[in-house]
Amino acid sequence: MTEQRLPRIAMGLQLLATCALVLLPLAILWAIAVPSMAMFQLPTFSEVPRSDWSLVTWIGLMVGFLPAVFFWLAVNKMRSLFALYRLGDPLAPDAGPLIKSIGGNLMIGAILIIAVVPVQSLLMSLGNPVGQRSISISLNSSTIGFILVAGLLSLIGWSMSEATKIAAENREFV
Repeated sequence: MTEQRLPRIAMGLQLLATCALVLLPLAILWAIAVPSMAMFQLPTFSEVPRSDWSLVTWIGLMVGFLPAVFFWLAVNKMRSLFALYRLGDPLAPDAGPLIKSIGGNLMIGAILIIAVVPVQSLLMSLGNPVGQRSISISLNSSTIGFILVAGLLSLIGWSMSEATKIAAENREFV
């Protein structure tokens, strides 16, 4: 029963990952193109028409999309991992490096989420008069949990890679 369940679940997850790979860039383009998006309703800029925003303000907004690049890369590796699992072998030699790559991309994305907030707030307030510029720092339990999960995935991927190497050496020895 488990032999049939893994490929079936992996197929559904691969389809979901493929949809996410298509929808994430479309969502980002839509967020940039549609002025009424909630993410652009920033208190400081909500009264200012977008046509009056400076280049630095736009750069500040674009910086906010950097973590999404690494999340997209992680989802792409997940799609590859699910394709591998569809074959029914969860301990395939390529699984470890894929899991490690997923964890690494998620870790970079999570760290960027923390780093982007001060950079973005500084860039977006840079055009303000002296005394009205600001810098924000944000760290919450969700981000810390995200970093821990990314680290766990990296560790599991590294362990699986090492186990695969040892198993291959044992097969050659015997």
